[in-house]
Amino acid sequence: MAEQMSAEGGADTGHWTGGHALARQLVAEGVDTVFGLPGDQLMAALDAFVDSPELRYIVTRHEQATTYMADGYARASGRPGVAMVVPGVGVYNAATGLATAYACSSQVLLIAGQVNRHGIGKDLGLLHDVHDQLDVVRPITKWAERVIHPDGIAPAVHEAFERMHTGRPRPTEIEIPPEAFAEPTDALTLPAANPPRSSAPQDRLEQAAALLAGSSAPLVVAGGGVVLGDASAALTEVVDLLQALVVTTREGKGAIDDRHPLSVGTMWVNPRMRPVLDAADVVLAVGTRFQGMGLRPDQKLVHLDVDAEQIGRNHPADVAVAGDAALSLAALADLLRGRGNRASRADEGRAARAKAERELAAIGPQWEMVRALRQGIPDDGVLVCDTTSVAYMCHMAYPVYAPRTYLSTSYMGTLGFGYPAALGVKVARPDVPVVTVTGDGGFLFASNELATAVQHGIHTVTVVFDDSAYGNSNRDQRDRFGGREYGTVLRNPDWSALARAFGAEAEVVDDITNLAEVLARACAAECSTVVSVPMQRLPSPF
Repeated sequence: MAEQMSAEGGADTGHWTGGHALARQLVAEGVDTVFGLPGDQLMAALDAFVDSPELRYIVTRHEQATTYMADGYARASGRPGVAMVVPGVGVYNAATGLATAYACSSQVLLIAGQVNRHGIGKDLGLLHDVHDQLDVVRPITKWAERVIHPDGIAPAVHEAFERMHTGRPRPTEIEIPPEAFAEPTDALTLPAANPPRSSAPQDRLEQAAALLAGSSAPLVVAGGGVVLGDASAALTEVVDLLQALVVTTREGKGAIDDRHPLSVGTMWVNPRMRPVLDAADVVLAVGTRFQGMGLRPDQKLVHLDVDAEQIGRNHPADVAVAGDAALSLAALADLLRGRGNRASRADEGRAARAKAERELAAIGPQWEMVRALRQGIPDDGVLVCDTTSVAYMCHMAYPVYAPRTYLSTSYMGTLGFGYPAALGVKVARPDVPVVTVTGDGGFLFASNELATAVQHGIHTVTVVFDDSAYGNSNRDQRDRFGGREYGTVLRNPDWSALARAFGAEAEVVDDITNLAEVLARACAAECSTVVSVPMQRLPSPF
């Protein structure tokens, strides 16, 4: 029988309730924070959380923030983030963050309530009733399950973590009716999920090593799987052994220190990287879908990914290497180490990077904005990018020095992600500065979470680039539709007054040359700060 609760445990029978089973299993899995918004079907679970002081419950002001914050927490820490919402409308509101986490291969567990047990699937019109709720989350989760009785809660939580830790990380979801949270259970708490990680098959690694060792101009394309797989050190060793130039994807930023002489830049919709790709004879792609990077027939591709189904999806691989990135790259380095020294290509790498930067600098004011961001943010700071014009230039031009210090929305392109995700990052990494780059349109999706930040002492710096428009759509109208502005121009609040109304600090930067100094000061402060940057509408960074 499971350990019984003390009298203070709140269960009349002296046993755990389903809510206690949930809390205890989360703690066993290493969870220290739940991002949630309370409601009718969750109250028994929330009451049980009081008896698990190891759990910090951070209440948000909108359900969308629960999964955004959990995503930011997960990607910054390398540990799963947990969100909890009511059924129906709560799940719909949280689904945008869940979809973003799915696109970014992020370990997020969504715990959702359900309607009363007797009404599930019967369309009775119960509070928050949706039929069928699992159908809402299945397209944006790796695994989703309904738990009807309290004895099933701990095993379901354990299974959710097992799935997240196995192979490619992606979100999971469990949904539970209110009775299951309130009823007693003798179910045991299970040991934390710890599935084994596996290197790629030896024969595939030997084929990859032979092809790469025989290349004259190897190139490494590093994706988000390198960062999420904690494979940056092993990747850098392979790069040094091969003297391969390196480009990253948007999600792969930080896979290698951009100060490394062989790091050339980011490939994301960046034609300035095309000559680097074209010059390679063999490409090693790691932890990336390799989308939008076509190769000539005479170029060879070695594709390494933890998810075998991603290999060759966008371009056929000459050598398919399925396995854990860190373990497989370490094994590949062992095979390459005894094959002789290669001539340094550091000068070639520096020249390619300098050429790409000159071309980016010629685009417009975004370049100076990105330079100011990098100068103002400490080397160990984390930058979280919303979907906005300046962030697009950040994807291509912002240098990143370490893994898990740059977050974006991947192919989901989620507007409003940046600020709440940054709060999740700060919860995971309270000792490093966290900065959000967002636009005036995106920030107002979730600016209400300033209340969450101030209440819970989660202090970040938010840079709002304000062009009084949904800038990218407005630029489309200017460039492609004869300049007829319709539905894209915005009227914004006084950003400083808005921030101070929540108890945050604020600064206005009218001259971009002052941004670095303002950022450095804000990053050093112990308060939430909104920095507004009024600006003209920008040209395309592409």
